[in-house]
Amino acid sequence: MKKLLVESILAMVLLLIPVTSAMAATSADITITATPAYIAITCNQASYDFGVVAASSTPSNATNWATVTNLSTVQTDQTIAVTTTSWSGGVTWTHSDTATAGADTAGLLAAVGGSWGDADIIVKNGSPNFIYENKAAGGTYSFGLKLVAPTSFTDGIAKSIIVRISAAAG
Repeated sequence: MKKLLVESILAMVLLLIPVTSAMAATSADITITATPAYIAITCNQASYDFGVVAASSTPSNATNWATVTNLSTVQTDQTIAVTTTSWSGGVTWTHSDTATAGADTAGLLAAVGGSWGDADIIVKNGSPNFIYENKAAGGTYSFGLKLVAPTSFTDGIAKSIIVRISAAAG
């Protein structure tokens, strides 16, 4: 009896093995991924003080003073501009979109790497200029700023203006 029971169980197990291995999957999974065209930049500098400046002077920092990193997932075109038409503080300075000094009128220039005078970029309020075009995602570049100080001053109060780097898909 025991022998018959063992033989019966063995026969059933052998019958199940081919059936189990012959079964096919009834579904298949596919993982889909999409990366958004995300635009983001950072700059390692938040402010700069030229200190006391003389009339008609052009003080500058190094052309590698600030570093911008393109955190975007796409290539970008980046512009530089000031956010207003005047420098605040006491008797305001007019910001020159041609970087031409005048009485209580100042301008700014930017340079990407290299040397001052090689390819200076005028920092305007209206219609910003490109500081870097076709910057690869994840790439970095460095730049510096140069003040074109007024030819004369009405007061001795510190002036300030905001410089903005902006990025758009390029």
